[in-house]
Amino acid sequence: MSYQIDFNIKLDCLDKDELLEKINGQASFVLVDTIGKYDGNKFKIKGSTSISYPEVVDRRKELESFDEIIIYCKHKHCVASKKVAIGLKMLNIPNVKVYEGGIDEWIANNLPVEEE
Repeated sequence: MSYQIDFNIKLDCLDKDELLEKINGQASFVLVDTIGKYDGNKFKIKGSTSISYPEVVDRRKELESFDEIIIYCKHKHCVASKKVAIGLKMLNIPNVKVYEGGIDEWIANNLPVEEE
């Protein structure tokens, strides 16, 4: 016996300008880097917290106190951030957003980073 269940989950996304505005506005949010040192990555967005994407759902209690959880990964076509956001939403954590551009777009625009 097998089942097919379709989920209709909406993901809210931010562009780089919206994220930069939040960072500069000191809003109560946590920015989660799901890349870490994967694939030779050396940088993360300045002020972000690194949690590899398989661990984020297990460590969600650390994130729930923030008004917003913003997840990002390598680039627009990377699915790690989207998988994490969907997982958190399925666990009834409503305040999750994705920064789709990822670290690649952030670096390409000379925005603030720090070494991983």
